[in-house]
Amino acid sequence: MKKIAIGLVLCVGLWYFFIGGRKLDEPMVRAFYQELAHAVYSRNAELLCKKLSRKAVIEGKTTMMGHTVESSQNREESCEAQRKTFESFREIGDRMGGILTIEYEHHIDAVELAPNRKSATVTGTSVLKMGETVMQFKTAFTHQLERELGQVRLVRSDEATVVRMGGRGAMTQSDFFNKK
Repeated sequence: MKKIAIGLVLCVGLWYFFIGGRKLDEPMVRAFYQELAHAVYSRNAELLCKKLSRKAVIEGKTTMMGHTVESSQNREESCEAQRKTFESFREIGDRMGGILTIEYEHHIDAVELAPNRKSATVTGTSVLKMGETVMQFKTAFTHQLERELGQVRLVRSDEATVVRMGGRGAMTQSDFFNKK
């Protein structure tokens, strides 16, 4: 009887690992973006990193003051970039007297689930505002999401971001592009 119970638990575990834990639906996709928003508001780079697949590829074009920079990052590079971004937010806040508000919103234009429901392609836009007028990041994105071991993860991102700056204490263009 004990062997049957162990065998049954093993079968259920294998089913979940190979089939059940890999299916996606639209509410899962929308919940993923709500969790991303929470991570941005809390300035939690580690939570954002947990949302990336180990095989993540992040392709981006960032335009600021007429200058465009293209980038391609894997998971580790993207995580490090997020850490540096949140650190720069802290520095800007310090220069502004210690108070820096962040507003973030996203809009999902379309969710296209693969026929096998193992992945989804999501198109949309997001806006991140810092200090209302200090910096604004407007992004159009196409993301590919997959479910890995029960968690929705970002596998591929193609995005274009326009950065606008203004206000006292904001980073200069050279600060933004030469930040190491």
